Amino acid sequence: MRSLPRRTGEAFGLLLVFTVVGLSRVWPPKWTLRRIAASAEVRAEREAAEEKLLTRVREIEAGVPWLRPLDVVIRDECVDVRSNHISFFGASPSRRQSMTCRMSAFIIFSTDGDPEDAAAEIHRSFPLPDGLSADGIAESLHWDTDEGKVAPYVAPKAVRTRVTRRHGEKSLEQLREEHGVLCMRALYGQAYFTVV
Repeated sequence: MRSLPRRTGEAFGLLLVFTVVGLSRVWPPKWTLRRIAASAEVRAEREAAEEKLLTRVREIEAGVPWLRPLDVVIRDECVDVRSNHISFFGASPSRRQSMTCRMSAFIIFSTDGDPEDAAAEIHRSFPLPDGLSADGIAESLHWDTDEGKVAPYVAPKAVRTRVTRRHGEKSLEQLREEHGVLCMRALYGQAYFTVV
């Protein structure tokens, strides 16, 4: 049988470990992350990332002449990624990230014909890059099916989110009612700012 001082020491040690792990999950606090996301340094990085993304959107629009966007949605978000680190013994605390800021663009369009034929024509006219483009942008092409409808990705736990729409304020459901099947070319930029 163990002595009371030894059990007390073990209990205190466990309590200390759980306290340190718990605090590492909430430090820095969200208000600090929001302040960092609104800072001038992040704003400059955000503007550079937005310019890269908009340049790529214009290239796609010019490369597929018949593609007339119904909407171009630019989504800029800074996400608290601390809960993504589940392992107690994984990466060292200095390598963990607290917040990641990234930008995405979604070109929403409709076709008169079959969306699969339109997708094949887009791939012929303006093929998707393998992996990341030279500007660090990943791309994908989707369209409405019976199993699922296209929609811009929304990150959970966003510290800061800004959505800009270029052609209008109609919802995807309204566009679907007016134009039928929707297609979406998604452009995902790499993180432009990370808080460790």
